[in-house]
Amino acid sequence: MKIAFTIDFEDWYQGIDLPFDKWKNLEKRLHIGHYKLLELFQKANVKATYFLLGKTIEDHPEMISEIINEGHEIGCHTYSHPFIYKLTPQAFREELQKSKQLINSFGVRYSGFRAPYFSIDARSLWALDILKEEGFTYDSSIFPGDAKRTGIPGFNPKIQHLNNGMQEFPISTLKVFNFDFGVGGGYFRLLPYTFFKEKMEKILEERHSIFYLHPWELDIKQPKVPGINRRIRFTHYVNLYSAEKKVKQLLTDFECTTVADILNNQ
Repeated sequence: MKIAFTIDFEDWYQGIDLPFDKWKNLEKRLHIGHYKLLELFQKANVKATYFLLGKTIEDHPEMISEIINEGHEIGCHTYSHPFIYKLTPQAFREELQKSKQLINSFGVRYSGFRAPYFSIDARSLWALDILKEEGFTYDSSIFPGDAKRTGIPGFNPKIQHLNNGMQEFPISTLKVFNFDFGVGGGYFRLLPYTFFKEKMEKILEERHSIFYLHPWELDIKQPKVPGINRRIRFTHYVNLYSAEKKVKQLLTDFECTTVADILNNQ
């Protein structure tokens, strides 16, 4: 079994739930993690899936071209990084269409979507039908556990065909002291690598897995934002210094590929 290595392509301030109109005043640092990731993938001969944020496409079109030229898969991550369950169906459709228009300008085919914060849950399953109507063939947004702000406890963790004809590749999770940890992000940085590796090997005995990461996780000098939720601050900044080394080891220890490669070769 393989790991689908996925990147939520956003800058350091875009996933902290800061108001959209505050973004323009913050330092853009996406290039730091972006070029580190490209180098890691090149050295490991790995292609990944990049879920692109529309605002990031506007700000850094040259980086999108570099990702495409390296042969990585492209997917959609909305335009402004909202919680899907806080949107109306029409507002969600507009987010998709705005982001799709930007992706389409690169003339590349794409079929996948990931919701910010994994925020397609029991409150927003209607979003899956809108994704289908907008031409997407797979989603990778559902967290099959309790992620505090989102998640669907008891959801089947395996790849599955939905009633609307799409495929769902749920976020992979680990049980740690009765908590549901996502396979990636702050959880990956928090756990000792040997413990993480052992858990991953057990998952891969049964099914393919998803791993997720953000470019900013390889930027150890990113600014600290005052006044944010304590839990969000912890998961955002914990162990940034170890992330690059761990990612390099992950790419060595496991067979990693794109979401599309796994879905197309089941």
